[in-house]
Order: sequence, then structure tokens, then C-alpha cells
Amino acid sequence: MGVINSNSFSDGYTPICNSCGVCLCWDIGPTEYAERREFWDDWECRDCNPDADGSRKRYIEKRGSD
Repeated sequence: MGVINSNSFSDGYTPICNSCGVCLCWDIGPTEYAERREFWDDWECRDCNPDADGSRKRYIEKRGSD
């Protein structure tokens, strides 16, 4: 989904999850976005990305093994 311009960061951006559309809870600066544009344009939140630390999938798998 990409990013949107942020009002809280001068020329900054707020990444949006490529799967569910939720916004990241912090903004990134223009330099960080420019350096990793492809990553931020395809970013997925931890609930949608099963490989992310703290992902919902890992949590469920861990609870199932207790």
C-alpha cells in the first residue's frame, strides 16, 4: 500500500500495512524512506507478517505448545 505524508514529521511518512491497511504507530523520516523505499512500500505489520518478531502467528503457535 505504501506510505502517506505525515503531519507530525516534517516531510516524513507513515507506512501502511500492505495486507490489512493499518498504519505504523510511528513515522519515518524522508531519508529512511528514500534509503529503503521498496521495503516501506511493501511493509507488513506484525499481525500480517508471520516472520516478524511478535507476530500473531508466532504467539498462537507458542500458546499451542504450552
